Amino acid sequence: MKILITPRPFYEKGLDIVSDLRKKGYEVLVNDTGKRYSKEQLFELVQDADAILTGNDPMDAEVLSRANHLKVISKYGVGLDNIDTDYCEKHGIVVRKALGANSISVAESAMMMILTSLRKYYVLCHNSKQNIEKRIMGHEAKGKTLGILGLGAIGKNVARYAHAFEMSVVGYDPYVRQDQVESYISLKSFEEVIKESDVLTLHLPLLESTHNIINAKAIKMMKDNAILVNTARGGLIDSHALLDALKEGKLSFVSEDVELKERPEELIQMENYNITPHAASFTIESDQNTMHIAVENILNELEG
Repeated sequence: MKILITPRPFYEKGLDIVSDLRKKGYEVLVNDTGKRYSKEQLFELVQDADAILTGNDPMDAEVLSRANHLKVISKYGVGLDNIDTDYCEKHGIVVRKALGANSISVAESAMMMILTSLRKYYVLCHNSKQNIEKRIMGHEAKGKTLGILGLGAIGKNVARYAHAFEMSVVGYDPYVRQDQVESYISLKSFEEVIKESDVLTLHLPLLESTHNIINAKAIKMMKDNAILVNTARGGLIDSHALLDALKEGKLSFVSEDVELKERPEELIQMENYNITPHAASFTIESDQNTMHIAVENILNELEG
């Protein structure tokens, strides 16, 4: 059986895993081009694949309809928004994600962004590099209310870190009950979390129901001078509403880890906005965890 591996890190850091798969008798095609496959390349590559291990490649119906032998798609990560899961369900293609593999790395990044936003760290660094020796007042985390939208593995880890900093933690997740979280997390409605948070952090999947969940209406409900942190997906926030909120001073600071193309240049250049290129999960530990879990997900399906 043939396994197609599209994420570039496998050729850079996972050749031992690829070698083990070949020793098991699998034909393995790993992306050694140094760049993401084009859609046209995928049309050819998926045709005889029994399994695909994919990153952010477009696995839509147009691509998948050419995969005549496909049994399983394993995501190198947890977000499935690049995969047409409806098509997969209709055609008996199993879809798996690397649950928990990067939860520590992303949660640590989110907590870093929360703290640095509270302390105006980005502005202090920028000023210092311009030889502007200006000290700026920030805020302590202690005593602040952290609102968490999405209480999967990442959200729960962020809550644990925030609790250690003596923050009050409120959370919203329609699929989680109070008895499934630690006692220091108080589950509330979406509106209550939005209204009560000094800092709001997003850990939701991008779905039709969550697209632009943070829009002008939601931002209006937030506290004046609140901080917004997003290490999930750019599509969770309405860019235009976000830009207006920063221009008007409604929000104190926004820190995001999303793809740069998801945000307009005017927003990126705002002094009270910071962005990193969707790199929150990029640690050596997370990489290795994700590789191993993604491969195990394939083997579990192909070998039963």
